[in-house]
Amino acid sequence: MKFSDASSSVRSLLLARPVAVLPLYLAGTSVGLVAQTVPLVGVALVYALLFGTGRIEAVVTAVGRIDFAGSELSDAQLERLGEAIAGLFTPEVVALLLVSALLGVAVLFVARAVAGAAQVHAVTAALRDERAVASGVTGATQDWKRFLALGVVRALSFLLITAPIAAFGFLAATGSVAAGLLLALSVLVWLPLAFVVYLLFLFVPQAIVIDGVGVRGGVRRSVGFVRRKPFRVAAYFVVVIGLVGVFGFASFVFQLLGIGRLLGVVLAFGLAPTLGVLKTALYLDEPPVAPRVRGSVGSALRRGLRELRSFLVGRPALVVAALALFAAGSAGGWFATRPFALESLGPGVSENVFGTAPVDVFVTLTANNWLVAISAAYAGLGFGVPTVVTLLFNGAVVGGVVGLLPDPRLAVALIAPHGIVEIPALSVAGALGLHLGGVAWSYVRGSTTADDLAAELVRAYYVLLGLLPVFVVAAFIEAFLTWWVASTIA
Repeated sequence: MKFSDASSSVRSLLLARPVAVLPLYLAGTSVGLVAQTVPLVGVALVYALLFGTGRIEAVVTAVGRIDFAGSELSDAQLERLGEAIAGLFTPEVVALLLVSALLGVAVLFVARAVAGAAQVHAVTAALRDERAVASGVTGATQDWKRFLALGVVRALSFLLITAPIAAFGFLAATGSVAAGLLLALSVLVWLPLAFVVYLLFLFVPQAIVIDGVGVRGGVRRSVGFVRRKPFRVAAYFVVVIGLVGVFGFASFVFQLLGIGRLLGVVLAFGLAPTLGVLKTALYLDEPPVAPRVRGSVGSALRRGLRELRSFLVGRPALVVAALALFAAGSAGGWFATRPFALESLGPGVSENVFGTAPVDVFVTLTANNWLVAISAAYAGLGFGVPTVVTLLFNGAVVGGVVGLLPDPRLAVALIAPHGIVEIPALSVAGALGLHLGGVAWSYVRGSTTADDLAAELVRAYYVLLGLLPVFVVAAFIEAFLTWWVASTIA
C-alpha cells in the first residue's frame, strides 16, 4: 500500500468509523490504573498489618510533639521522628511492599499485552471492513501471550543497552573521571542503539497479528519489511516526528495556558489511534479503505446521552453499589485523617483561589474528571477489581480532605456544590466498570460471546461520551461557582 493510500485509510477510518477502534484505544488508557491496583492493595494491607501495633501511633505522637511554628526542628525532634518512621518498615512491611510492587509490574505487562493485541486486531479488521471490536476481543484472547513475550523481550533489549549507562553513572557519582568519560561515550552510543532496537520491533505487533507468527518470526518480518519498504518506513517516521513535534508544541502551549490535562484527551482520541492505524495500514498492504460519510460529533453525543439514560434505567443497582463503595472509601478516609484536622485552617480557604475568570481550571477539571471516568470504566475489564479499588481510593481521598477540615461547614461549602453532580457521574463510570467486569468474567467462562463483549465495549464508549456534558457542568460549578457558594456558607 502506498503511503498516500495508508494515510487515506487513516482519515476514512477515524473520521467515518471511529467507534471501530476508539473503544479499545480508550480501554488501553486504563492499563496504568489496572496495574496500580496491586500496589494500592499492598499499601492497604500494610496499614492493616501495622494497625494496633503502636507503630503508627508512634509516628503520630512524634509529629504531634513538633513545634511547627518554630524556625527549625531540634536534633531530638528529628531523631524521634526518624526512629518512629523507621519503625514502620518492619521486614514484613518491606516484603509486602516489594511483592506488591513486583506484582504490579507483572500486571502492567499483562494488561499492556492484552490491550495491544486487541488494538492491532481491531485495526486490522477495520481496515478489512470486518467486525473490528469483536475481532479485537477474540484477537486479545488468542495473542495476548505473544504480545506479553514481545513486551518482555523489548523491555529487556532496552534494559540491556541502558545498563552500561546506569553503571557508569553510578561510578561517575563516586568521582571517577574515567567513569564520567565512559558515561558520556555510552550516552552517545545509546542513541543509535536505541533507534536500532526500536526499528527491530517496529512492526512486530502487526506481523504477529497479520502473519500469525511468534516474536522471533515477527522480528524477522519486521526487519524484512523495513528493508523492502524503506521509503514507507521513512515516510512513517516523518509523520511520527511531525505529530510528536505538534504534540510537543501543543503540550508547551497547553501547559502555558494551564490546561495540560487536555493533552491526555488528545493522546487517547487522536495521536495514539492515528499512529496505530497508520502503521498497521502500511504493513497490511491491502487496498485503501473506501471513503465514507464522516461521522458527526453532535450525533455521537446525542447517542451518548441516550445510552447514558438507558444504562441508568437498566442498571440502577450497580450505580447504587458504586456510590456505596465511594461512600465506604470516604468514611475510611475521614476516620484516618480526622485526628490530624488542620485547626488553623480558617474561612479564608473559601475565597476564590482560582481567580476571576478560571477558564483554564474549568478545562482542566473537565478533562481530568472525564479521563478518570474513562479509565475507571474500562479498568473494570479486569473483572471489576480495579474499578472497586479506584472507587474506594477516590472516596478515601475525598473523605481524607473532609477529615482535615476543622469545620464541617467548610466541607459542605467546598465539595457539595460540584460534588452533587461530579460524584454521581464518577459513580456511573464506576458502575459501568463493574458491569464490564461482569461481562468480561462471563466471556472468560464461555457464557458470553465475543460479539456480546464487543457490544458492551461500544456501549461503554457511548455512555462515556454521554457523561462528558455532565463533567462539563460539574467543572463549571467547581471553577466558577463553588468559591462563591463557599464564601456565603462558611
